[in-house]
Amino acid sequence: MIDIDEAYRRVFANIEPIDTVEVVLDDSLHRTLARSIQCDLDHPPFDRSVMDGYAVRAADVAGAPVTLRVTGQIAAETWVDDPAGGHAWAPGEAMQINTGAPIPRGADAVVRVELTEPVGGGELPEQVLIRNPVEPGTFITRRATYGSAGQTVLQAGTLMTPAAIGAAAAAGASRVTVYRKPTVALLSTGGELVEIDCVPRGAQIRNSNQHQLHALVLSAHAEPAPMGIVPDDRQELRESIKAALRHDVLCITGGVSMGAFDFVPEVLEQCGARFHIQKMAIKPGRPIQFATTDDGTLIFALPGNPVSAFVGFELLVRPALAALQGRTGRIPKPIQAQLRGTLSATRDRRAYVPARVEISDDGLCVVEPLSWRGSGDAFGLAGANAMIVRPPNVANAENGQTVSILLLDRV
Repeated sequence: MIDIDEAYRRVFANIEPIDTVEVVLDDSLHRTLARSIQCDLDHPPFDRSVMDGYAVRAADVAGAPVTLRVTGQIAAETWVDDPAGGHAWAPGEAMQINTGAPIPRGADAVVRVELTEPVGGGELPEQVLIRNPVEPGTFITRRATYGSAGQTVLQAGTLMTPAAIGAAAAAGASRVTVYRKPTVALLSTGGELVEIDCVPRGAQIRNSNQHQLHALVLSAHAEPAPMGIVPDDRQELRESIKAALRHDVLCITGGVSMGAFDFVPEVLEQCGARFHIQKMAIKPGRPIQFATTDDGTLIFALPGNPVSAFVGFELLVRPALAALQGRTGRIPKPIQAQLRGTLSATRDRRAYVPARVEISDDGLCVVEPLSWRGSGDAFGLAGANAMIVRPPNVANAENGQTVSILLLDRV
């Protein structure tokens, strides 16, 4: 058995990012940038107001309260070579200005409208009372404060979140180069499996893994390719695996342990797979295997029990899919939480316990182990948003103790 750190080393050592495509920006959500994005111009491209109010010279309002002459109005959409419209600024003058509007030549501060009072009627007052002095630069965003022309604002390898898409749009990137979404073949083995719309009879069970993994692959921003159920027959298994190996990744569940009908490792080798991991020092999930082919297909052979398959995906498959898409080294990082409840001692394997984490009223991260009854209990796993990580060979954990957790609800 190998530990999780060595498993990560072996997985990442066998991954190269896949090919890239160009897409319109609005189609890039949850894709990974393959080419950095630079600003096409200064942002903002001019000195601009961040408040509704009056553009002034700070020196003219140093003795506030003072009354200034209002000589014009600048809206956010106003733009001429000189935002003041060619007006030569004179002492004692002000211009009404809106948020986002360019600062007129000669002004060096903005007084927000709440600190002013119009004097005289009309839509644009003749004068304005400035109640408080301001320092030069007040409520002005200088040109290129956020980014300058040619500056990289999003690095290659960035996951395109809504905020990242907003930044790309501000930089003028209407099309972006991203990594292609990897396709993941999902193959379930076992003559006891039936589709979920069937009523199991005798020793049959529903193929819940296919649907759990389908959802997990989507959540990892990849494309699932369900390939159904194959019985424990070497020839049928060989044909199904050959078809599945046309994809970037194969996740095959069941048939990976040491039973008389566990043919998966044998048939994978016959299909050209080279194994890098054949047994993991974790619980659940010890039989997890990882292999590759000469064509670069990644193969993850996961146990048939749904909790074991889930843990295997979260620990190994999800980071591998991130690396294929140019986000390298995305190893799940544990955080600390306060235990609510108790945990049993561990033996020779690192244990992953489905759990529910929440933030308490006093701001603490609190985690409670779920009531589940082993690696076959899909119902016990359903409420998990975290896994408690327990090192091997440690004693019981008591209520209130600090424990390590992996968050599951993440991008």
